[in-house]
Amino acid sequence: MADPKAQSEPSSKVIDSASDISRKVFSAWASGTEATLRATLEAQKAALDASVSVAGTVAESERDALKRIADAAQRAQEAALEAFRASIRAVEEMSEGKTPVRPGR
Repeated sequence: MADPKAQSEPSSKVIDSASDISRKVFSAWASGTEATLRATLEAQKAALDASVSVAGTVAESERDALKRIADAAQRAQEAALEAFRASIRAVEEMSEGKTPVRPGR
């Protein structure tokens, strides 16, 4: 009679290999998505910076308002990027069997 443990070893190796491949694919996707997100946010920042420069010909109060809008947009971009990173960390922790850390707890 065949040893049940010996029979389960090949399937266990396949499952481990598939899990490892899934983690690598996810990691590659996350890296690519973050790079794309960074590039998009940098392009937005460049456009906003250009708008601020153009605003130099406009009245000073309007230029200040545009600068505040650009600053707020940049803070929102940073928050979006951090939220993305936090979601990636949570998924990675869940895939590793860890309980994600919740802010403020």
